[in-house]
Amino acid sequence: MPISDAPLLETMDRADRTQRTGRMSQDNDRNDERAARTKDKGDDEGQYLSVTELHRQLLDYISGKINEIEEQKDSRRYYHGAQLDHEQRKVLRLRHQPVQIWNRVGRKINGIVGQVERMRCDPKAVGRNPKSEAGAEVATQSIRYVCDANEFKNTIEPSVLLQCGIEAIAGVQLVLQQGDKGDPDVGLHPVIGDEYFYDPRSYQFNFKDVRYEGIMKWLDVEAAAEIFPDKREELEGLFQGDSDLTTNPDREVQWLILSQRRVRMIEHWYKHKGKWCWAFYCANVLLDQGISPFVDDKKNSQSSFEMFSAAIDQDGDRYSFVRNFKGPQDALNQGKSKTLALANARQIILEKGAVDDVETARREAARHDGVIEVNPGKKFEIKDPQSNIATFAAFTDDAKKEMDGFANADLAAMTGPGGITNISGKAIELLRQPGMAELAPFTLSYRSWKLGLYRKIWNTVQRHWTAERWIRVNSNEKLAQFIQLNGVDLDQWERPTLVNAVGQLDVDIVLDLGPDIVSMMEEMSDKLSKYPPGTFPPQAIVEMDPNIPRSEKDRILQLLAPKPPPPDPLTELAKHLAIENAAGKNAKQAAETQRAISAADQAAATAEEKRAGIGHRGADLHLEAAAFLRDTLLQAHQIANPKPPQGGPQPPAGAPAPM
Repeated sequence: MPISDAPLLETMDRADRTQRTGRMSQDNDRNDERAARTKDKGDDEGQYLSVTELHRQLLDYISGKINEIEEQKDSRRYYHGAQLDHEQRKVLRLRHQPVQIWNRVGRKINGIVGQVERMRCDPKAVGRNPKSEAGAEVATQSIRYVCDANEFKNTIEPSVLLQCGIEAIAGVQLVLQQGDKGDPDVGLHPVIGDEYFYDPRSYQFNFKDVRYEGIMKWLDVEAAAEIFPDKREELEGLFQGDSDLTTNPDREVQWLILSQRRVRMIEHWYKHKGKWCWAFYCANVLLDQGISPFVDDKKNSQSSFEMFSAAIDQDGDRYSFVRNFKGPQDALNQGKSKTLALANARQIILEKGAVDDVETARREAARHDGVIEVNPGKKFEIKDPQSNIATFAAFTDDAKKEMDGFANADLAAMTGPGGITNISGKAIELLRQPGMAELAPFTLSYRSWKLGLYRKIWNTVQRHWTAERWIRVNSNEKLAQFIQLNGVDLDQWERPTLVNAVGQLDVDIVLDLGPDIVSMMEEMSDKLSKYPPGTFPPQAIVEMDPNIPRSEKDRILQLLAPKPPPPDPLTELAKHLAIENAAGKNAKQAAETQRAISAADQAAATAEEKRAGIGHRGADLHLEAAAFLRDTLLQAHQIANPKPPQGGPQPPAGAPAPM
């Protein structure tokens, strides 16, 4: 159906995305809602926005962000070196100037992305109370597991940073993919810049104030029908119905390409009645809709997108570094073109009749070995262009300095030939600090985006990971470790209990910020190399060298590890004899002690019998028996503890005398 008079953003054809966030969710509540809507279409009246209202939101973005959309196109051209359009090249040809493009924009943005990417911003969970501190490591490893499974560090993060540096807007979309254990896996899909649309009233770097956002892309009708098999007839009907969907793109939205059988599909996320909803549609055909399966830590509904921007101007338009690089880049290209044209051209001043053929004189003056025949008595002069060449050369040098000086990203001038030599890692960090200060707004926006993404990943894990699973993590020693989530075990009373139940962990997600580890290792390696040989063990030097891969370090350290000496046969024999001798002495002493104790027991029994038999003979007989018993016990004590020889160790002072 006709919508309004507004041009539609011409998006580039990308690989068809077959994973759709809402439809792959395993949320039982949403499935029940969809089943109820299928049974009774009247129950969801007012719960979702109509396709017409969604069209209006999309057109608000397109009509309100025309300048931003065009600037994104220019930024992509400048980054890829296509900095002159057809009209500009035509003007240069009319001026007989060669086309010169010295693409410093691409180099500069690559340097900025490399600087920011070196900063360590890993996820880290901290407990909100002493009881939850034990589960912080489980939360940390869960987030890192999701990031590693999606190749976030090596693939997604660099591409997102580069896209934001070029187009000013970048981010990822969280999707729920079918898992092996029933629970969905968390997927991360980078969002293509020219496919993304958002609420034009947004002014925040992280888009947290948007009321709607989404992506629009071209798909083959067969690919769209595979995603929505129950809507195949409606999609095919678009090609057989009203042709206004394909004609007059200046007046209406172009939804179809008949020759290629392509449809423009919209994935639209919007906030309605306090909840985020999603809808898929093409033209006036609603393909599917539902409630967002994502929530924050306070159980508030969230969108599946996590986006950020490089900078925002006074009109609310997002712009990248290219906006400030266009002026110096154009000056550089124009200056180089003009300088080369002046170097190859000759300006001739002559009187009429000085030469027989002006064009012949022009061609010969342009040649490095040209010959010009001048008629006598006539003025003929070739003007030297060196003064103009010097002026344009200085002009281009200023343009290069303006670009190279921003963010101090290019250290080659300071560390290369003619610059600073033998520079340490610490000195490099000090040289980077002024440049990083210029990148502060971009760096803060980037850190805020990563923190929001890590928190959204953890909130999604907490809500959707309910079944038992094992996640693999690698320690610093490259040892594989496994953590059990939502496991069942027995407590001290033999009752079943959950182990690492992620839904019950109460933690906060923060950024584990740190310095550039590579530069620190370079600095330490440089310091260790300046000490005399033998001051530090070679293991320390190998461990601090950042140029040696981890696998090679492990192999070298294993070779450098000290090996135990072979056993000495004589020493082992002496130890064996000493043990046997000590065992024999202990056995003999134990036997003598046992005999003395037996004799003492027998004497005590005899004395008791005598005392019982005699009866009341008197106290003297009792004293005799006690004395006899004392002497017997003393004798047993002396046998068990023989007196040391003369000159041996004496008992300490103050020790009690033996009985």
